Amino acid sequence: MSRLTNISMIDVARRAGVGVGTVSRVINHAPTVRPDTAELVRRAMAGLGYKAPPPDKRRGPRIGASAANRKQTENGVLVILGRRGLRWILDCAPVFSYVLHGIETALGERGQNLLIRQVRDWAGMGEVIAQTDPQGIIYLGDELPGSAADALAERSLVWVMGSPIRSRADHIQPDHSQCGVLAAQWALRNGHRHCAVIGAGVGSQGNTICYRNDAFCWTIGQDGGSVLPLYDPQVILSTPQQNTANEAVLVQLIDQLLAANPRPTALLSQADLLTPTLYRLLTERGVAPQRDIQIITVNNERPYLTALSPQPVIIDLQAETIGRRAVDQLIWRLEHRNQPLMRILIEPLLVEPK
Repeated sequence: MSRLTNISMIDVARRAGVGVGTVSRVINHAPTVRPDTAELVRRAMAGLGYKAPPPDKRRGPRIGASAANRKQTENGVLVILGRRGLRWILDCAPVFSYVLHGIETALGERGQNLLIRQVRDWAGMGEVIAQTDPQGIIYLGDELPGSAADALAERSLVWVMGSPIRSRADHIQPDHSQCGVLAAQWALRNGHRHCAVIGAGVGSQGNTICYRNDAFCWTIGQDGGSVLPLYDPQVILSTPQQNTANEAVLVQLIDQLLAANPRPTALLSQADLLTPTLYRLLTERGVAPQRDIQIITVNNERPYLTALSPQPVIIDLQAETIGRRAVDQLIWRLEHRNQPLMRILIEPLLVEPK
């Protein structure tokens, strides 16, 4: 079968049910691909009539080539952290560290160098890019202040997490709305008609995490149930030094919850960092979590959840998968610079207590 010029690696990946990076590794004969997976990719290539261009004609980094034949560069893939930085990620936001681990693991499997830098504005990003001259860029964080750096104009950039508004790049994030839908479906299946949600507020383009709350309320309402929205924009104290639950605000919200009539029997916690404080405040008021009220929490950040007993229902963002998918997307973008930008949502998972 002759090669179809409009068939790309992403088509092969879809046919085989694997990531674009896996297809690239098979093409480059990387030893890290399982034989059965490699065979799936080869069958997909044959079925689509796809033939990879010769090595000297391939664009982008030579992912998966042997150490002897791969062109060694001083740099590699640059991961840029926003204003919060690596220490904040490790100390205050475990879910971001899981994403970073996924990025590091996926690049390591491909033999790629990983550079990590922190910037506080677009000008700083331009300086870092000029200094490092990376093959590709993954940005992990929120929108930066200032005007987009000119240095990005000809660069392949994948944005992970955050809520970019002005910036133009491929963007990968959790499907926050589906988090709320999964939580609501679980509540309804288990007979909860009167529910509540605690969080910062409703969703917006610049605060997509709160789409979890919107989707939870909508899904419960569509089935004839009710949701008590317990919102306060100060419920999470987030600064470059901390990312913690605001206990004074949570006390007020819990008091509203317990005063409601009828009292909700299921509660969605917008994020795991709120959940330990919710457990403690409810217990102090004689309300037993997971007995008197079912708690559903989002992110699956184990440092916040390990000590909780009984365990809550968890919506897992699949953060490591998000990081790995960012690498796949960057590899694809390096080979398809002129294709339309993409917004990619990663499906969460429901994890019930054992």
